[in-house]
Amino acid sequence: MEMELGTVAKRYSQLEGERDTFLERGREAARLTIPTLLPEEGHSSSSTYATPYQGIGARGVNNLASKLLMALLPPNTPFFRLTIDDFDLQELAGDNRGQVEEGLARIERAALAEIEGKAVRVPVFEALKLLIVSGNALLFKDPKGQMRVYRPDRYVIKRDMMGNVLEIITKESVAGIMLPEAAQAVITAGDTPMKNHHLYTKVIRTKKGWETEQEVAGISIEESKGTYKVDRNPFIPLRFIRIDGEDYGRGFIEEYLGDLRSLEALTKAIVEGSAASAKLLFLVRPNGTTKTSQLSKAPNGAFVTVMLTMSQLCKYRSQVISVLH
Repeated sequence: MEMELGTVAKRYSQLEGERDTFLERGREAARLTIPTLLPEEGHSSSSTYATPYQGIGARGVNNLASKLLMALLPPNTPFFRLTIDDFDLQELAGDNRGQVEEGLARIERAALAEIEGKAVRVPVFEALKLLIVSGNALLFKDPKGQMRVYRPDRYVIKRDMMGNVLEIITKESVAGIMLPEAAQAVITAGDTPMKNHHLYTKVIRTKKGWETEQEVAGISIEESKGTYKVDRNPFIPLRFIRIDGEDYGRGFIEEYLGDLRSLEALTKAIVEGSAASAKLLFLVRPNGTTKTSQLSKAPNGAFVTVMLTMSQLCKYRSQVISVLH
């Protein structure tokens, strides 16, 4: 394992302690709904996830996320409208109100076409499910317009008492060949280009805006240093339920966690009890004439012929006669 001694990696480790409580609550909610949404620490592609005994939690998350997605990004319909104040419109266009409104409509259609072309709905749907289950998600929009989602276990955040974001640090596992050339010259010396390294990205608030920096294996990447304006930060931290004074949000599932726990326990008891009750065994006397092979091969509802000895036949005959008398 590589030694991560950089300042960004140390700061990430410091903020992890404040995130653990929220992360554990989110993982518990994921175990009762969609376990793969927020897996346990140390998972890999070969990890086996436990399947809940009930599917109501998963259906509820998918249904609610789908409805929210349709409300936020309805297909083939602009989800926003551009307008100008009537007084400003009179000064700018005079009597050409129709031309101005047509120009604004073209801008709306262009924005909608860009959203459709960038396939934004896929990452937004994933972010909505994370918000419902864990209450936290981080969106990142790169300069090309592509959007990606960070799970709560892949970033840390610091806010002030009013909820304003002060600091964001993300942690990614990136192959050495995908790192900038300046970092590859140091990192991949003696390592295979496909070896994964932890890449940290820090965005911190300053008086002038946002400052960003990336670090890998304790080495700062000079090419990554830059600044953003206050309203141009590509990182968008989202919270479902906000509580004053907390850096992270609360999920929608957390409010119904008790019902899901009870449902999971009762469903497990019903399934295991039904399986035990449904177990059927055929008992055959060792010295009897009924053959085990005849019972195992007979279809459901079939009649199986049983050969009785003379002593058994006399015994059953005497029992029948006594009952008739």
